Amino acid sequence: MIRNCIYNNKIMLTIGTVLILSISIIGSIAVVKADESVQYNKSFISIEIESGDTLSSIAEEYAIMDTEYDDYIQEVRNINNLSSDTIHSGCYLMVPVYEVVSSK
Repeated sequence: MIRNCIYNNKIMLTIGTVLILSISIIGSIAVVKADESVQYNKSFISIEIESGDTLSSIAEEYAIMDTEYDDYIQEVRNINNLSSDTIHSGCYLMVPVYEVVSSK
């Protein structure tokens, strides 16, 4: 009986965690202010890592100019639960992308 309750609680916790992560990653679209004159729409895409790619080269490609590359790299690491900067070709990463919404 107690074992079933613990098992059911673990299942509910796992389902809840997956649901929260899914909503936050897949459904996340936020307006980000990098400076006072430009607003950006932030969304996420999945990219395949190619030979020679590094987190720095990915930051150079996808980060907005006003964003520090180190901050962008840290965000990519957090999104993908990476404990280091090591990435492997053929694997996929979720990365944030920014689109200009309005300029003053």
